[in-house]
Amino acid sequence: MSLEFLKETFIELVAVDSPYGFEEPMIRHFKEALAPYVDEVQETPRGNVVGVQRGTDPGAPKVALAAHMDQVGFTVFNIDERGFIRFRKVGGASNRAILGQRVRLATEKGSVPGVVGIKPGHVTPPSEANTIPPIEEMYIDVGAWSREEAEGMGVNVGTPIVFDAEPQELANDLITSPAVDDKAGLTVLIAVAKALKDEAIPATVYYIGTVEEEGGLRGAAVALHDLDVDAAVAVDTAPSGWQPDVNMRDMIYEGGKGPAIHIGEMGRRGSWIYHSRLREWLIETAEAEGLPYQSGYQLGGTDASALAQTRGGIPATTVGVPRRYSHSPVETFDLKDMSGLVEILVAALKKLKPGFRLLRS
Repeated sequence: MSLEFLKETFIELVAVDSPYGFEEPMIRHFKEALAPYVDEVQETPRGNVVGVQRGTDPGAPKVALAAHMDQVGFTVFNIDERGFIRFRKVGGASNRAILGQRVRLATEKGSVPGVVGIKPGHVTPPSEANTIPPIEEMYIDVGAWSREEAEGMGVNVGTPIVFDAEPQELANDLITSPAVDDKAGLTVLIAVAKALKDEAIPATVYYIGTVEEEGGLRGAAVALHDLDVDAAVAVDTAPSGWQPDVNMRDMIYEGGKGPAIHIGEMGRRGSWIYHSRLREWLIETAEAEGLPYQSGYQLGGTDASALAQTRGGIPATTVGVPRRYSHSPVETFDLKDMSGLVEILVAALKKLKPGFRLLRS
């Protein structure tokens, strides 16, 4: 897959703000981006986007690829009498990544720029010098002198907010950007659909953009209820140890060494081993095609956890593009890892024929 196509598609997706719970602009954009490559695309009442490429053989497996459309962000919680904006997180942005950042507020009157204020060092007591204030003490400055002026700009309680940073290409095909999680996954879905558009493969493939992953996998929980799907693959990003301040003992993935084909996930809510047959299918494909990959555990949950609960339960797993600086305005990934994931998924989907074994035993 062309790195240039992947880069351009990703940049277009990042330009569409879609913090958790406020995904409407991305719902519209993803439908339009997917439409040229699928037989049909629709939005569900919950807000998920579902595109389908119908296979040539009704007896072949039907597989869903899912990536979430929401990104970590914020929302206006209160506006004080001087026009400063108190806000809360929607999704899990790191407090360490928030102070002093530029942000933009998506109002009904258009985008409003702002900055997250920070106490001057001249008046910061030693006891606070090396601490990070809680989100309740942070505030945004949009240049308003009063609550009324801020409201006149279109800023109200509930207005969504995102980091205001543009994607930038670094050396060696690395891209740094906010919202890599999971606009990288959406990029992969579009690229796979494009690659398979003119291929007459037996399997039927569903491409699903889910809502509200960052706050509890809520879109994925209902994404497959009305679809006749045999298996699901969540396409996400993978937190990695690919930076000097993270011990590779704790996060094993590295950029530039191929996409992650996870064994399972480990997180605060417990652990889960993904469906072994799906993992074998993807790894066997990567090795047969001579494509690099990494295998280990995803730290944290993904949409696969919810997708697997459909009806009586279906096989589900997760693959991902390794990223560093998670949930910050400078998440960073390697375009070659993204391209490799597209190639593995395309080759794997072509292999699906009637009688393909999905049972674990």
